[in-house]
Amino acid sequence: MRFLRQSLIGLVLAALTLGLLAYAAQLVGGALQERMARETRAPAARERVFAVAVIRAEPKTETPVLESFGEVKSRRTLELRAATGGRVTMLADAFEDGGEVRAGDELVHIDPADAQAGFERAQADMLDAEAEVR
Repeated sequence: MRFLRQSLIGLVLAALTLGLLAYAAQLVGGALQERMARETRAPAARERVFAVAVIRAEPKTETPVLESFGEVKSRRTLELRAATGGRVTMLADAFEDGGEVRAGDELVHIDPADAQAGFERAQADMLDAEAEVR
């Protein structure tokens, strides 16, 4: 019984609240309509007209000049590596990023002293090995 009484009281309070909200909305709406009816409307502004100087357009060819900044990269790149190591004694002028080279151009000269010393050491080792075999 208590649950039923509390439920009915809740429904009555909800209905009263909704009724008061609807009444308040009607009062506000009526006041706004009355105020809008009392205000005088300003007449519509007339179209403005401006005087301008006019010249006749004549066709001609124009070439636009554009200045821009950026970086250009080649689609084709190549990474070069020497077959042997050593001290570089000469670099060609074209040996740079984006440099233009042709087939057969000498780009780098490596000091042959290290390679020659290694070759002579290998020859000596080979002669020692042959002497031990005999």
